[in-house]
Amino acid sequence: MVDFNQSYYPLWGQNHITYINQSNEVQLLLDKSSGAGFKSKIQYESGLFTLRIKMPAKKTNGVITAFYLISDDQDAGVNHDEIDFEFIGTEGRLQTNIFANDRGGREQVFQLSFDPSEDFHTYQILYTPQRIVFFVDNIPIRSFKNNTKRGINFPTKSLWAEASLWISDSVIWAGAVDWGYAPFIVSFQDFNISGCPAGSNCLPSPDFSPWTRPKLGPKQLKLMRNFRKKQMTFDYCRSKGNKLRYPECA
Repeated sequence: MVDFNQSYYPLWGQNHITYINQSNEVQLLLDKSSGAGFKSKIQYESGLFTLRIKMPAKKTNGVITAFYLISDDQDAGVNHDEIDFEFIGTEGRLQTNIFANDRGGREQVFQLSFDPSEDFHTYQILYTPQRIVFFVDNIPIRSFKNNTKRGINFPTKSLWAEASLWISDSVIWAGAVDWGYAPFIVSFQDFNISGCPAGSNCLPSPDFSPWTRPKLGPKQLKLMRNFRKKQMTFDYCRSKGNKLRYPECA
């Protein structure tokens, strides 16, 4: 199991971060004063990014636990690249989103069939020049192929890996926080990043490398179809107008 300090450093809310078992586990705490977040030490051109996450046992809306990849221009108020896992509240509502040199809007939402607060579960983002794949406990739940030749945007920038715990300011999207249950604590383990650092010359290895992983096989595609059929509750491509706004929806 990879410890925190090998891949990440605290980004904000340092007094709300607790290190356990020689940094093999990190807890982020959210109360009315602050949340917290951490960030990878370097940027990556591609890779397989893994975190094991255990959600708070206290049930509430309004609290966002995020694990995501994001480009340098995130705060410039301009188009940027971003690949998101976001827990909306603490009861297993999981949103994915992709920003591809734009403002995103490619949300797909899932209601997990398990209670994510009872134990750690594995969440992974595969980012390659060919595709993006989101995994939950080694099951692919979403795949986004590079179809730029068909006029479909796709992330191309070097990305940081980050995780954070914060409060949404949109009650319509996330609901309201029940502060009677605060503080809220999210636990993280297995801070493994296997990828191609920005600026390096990562040639395809004769050995298996996550960032050169081939397309999903028949077994994985079947698992993904079953997961999406049973657990997906929202798909941006089904929203009125998005078939025109997003070419991939057509």
